[in-house]
Order: sequence, then structure tokens, then C-alpha cells
Amino acid sequence: MVNPVLGTLVIAVGLAGAFWPYKLARFEEQIDSEEQIDSIGSKRSWYSVEPADWKVAVNRAVGIAVTLFGLLIFFDV
Repeated sequence: MVNPVLGTLVIAVGLAGAFWPYKLARFEEQIDSEEQIDSIGSKRSWYSVEPADWKVAVNRAVGIAVTLFGLLIFFDV
């Protein structure tokens, strides 16, 4: 009973990471405390921060992996 519900939630999170990796990476850059500390005194506004290409690729790969894991949970493998 729990597996289909949990699997669906995990699949939804994974699909979000797979389909919108740029938005998630940009959001991570905006809330990353280390970046905010480094940007003290900077003239750039926080909303103009762009994520690195590697970070977008990592977000997409993790999203696909989480989706596959969610499918395993969903089908109780």
C-alpha cells in the first residue's frame, strides 16, 4: 500500500529534476549560503546568478537516477 504512494512521490521529484534541471540549479545557486557569503559586497544582484553547466548536468543526472529509483519503489522490486 505504501509503495505506490511513496514511489509516485519519488518519481515526481525525480522528474522535476530531470525536466527542469536549469531552474533547480539556479534556485540552488540563489539559496546557497556559501555563495551568499562570497557575494557580500558584490554589485551583482542575487537573481542574476547563473548556474554552471556542470551543475545543470548533475541535476539532470540525479533527477533521472531518482526517477529510476522511484520506479523501483513503485513496482516493489
